[in-house]
Amino acid sequence: MKSKISCVLAVCFILGLLPLAMNGQAPAERYQLFLVIDEVVKPSMKGEYYEAGKKWIAFMKEHEFPYLINAFWTGDNHVYWSMQIQNYADIDKMMEWSNKIIAKSPDDYKAVQDAFKGTYETARMCVYALDYKHSMLAEQEEGESEEENFVFFDIYYFEPGHDAEINKLFEEYEAFMADKEIIQSWYAYWGMMGTDNPVLVSAATAKNAREFYEENAKAWSALGKEAGQIKKKMMKFVSKQEQKTAWLQKELSYMPAKKEE
Repeated sequence: MKSKISCVLAVCFILGLLPLAMNGQAPAERYQLFLVIDEVVKPSMKGEYYEAGKKWIAFMKEHEFPYLINAFWTGDNHVYWSMQIQNYADIDKMMEWSNKIIAKSPDDYKAVQDAFKGTYETARMCVYALDYKHSMLAEQEEGESEEENFVFFDIYYFEPGHDAEINKLFEEYEAFMADKEIIQSWYAYWGMMGTDNPVLVSAATAKNAREFYEENAKAWSALGKEAGQIKKKMMKFVSKQEQKTAWLQKELSYMPAKKEE
């Protein structure tokens, strides 16, 4: 059974960490990449897995892992370990860092690896690209996203070979939304590597499930029937739709210390 570090070394790569509040502003770059480890936790070993996760985060903090990590635990016992990367070269940098730390602290590394043994069924690594152009970003008050630990994932698996039609529908929806107020933010993630392509993951955050569903109902009510008709046309190219809820796990997340310039 592979640990998180050895998974990074494998580089065969979901999801990702959710972005900070954008305040309705589009970034300079269209895409932001995320390396995600998706592990399916055994229901009977959730407590043990959680404790192992805390040990892993402590290990990464002790050795000053240079990348941000966020962990999301879904209702069907998937845990998404998400690491923001700037480009694919960062994966090579992770490999170099991992090799150096394993050589430096082999006993500590083995202890973390052993803590995870028998706690999860499968592990999968993927790269996703957050697409700001196809995301809907509502105006947010400063600091609001810090309280939004609930996540709703709406996942669409598209039939291959329909890129042109799907892009045209996105353009149609963007034109429809041009003069509309965005009530609920949705972030669009495209599977780039290690996923069941072509796949789109739409993610929205809220303080809790109740707030999400109330805000979602308000958003659809404001958009009216035309938005539903555009989605209906898109569904013709969808082979499967999947929806998941998840919670950000703060004790299993990590922010690298800022280096002094």
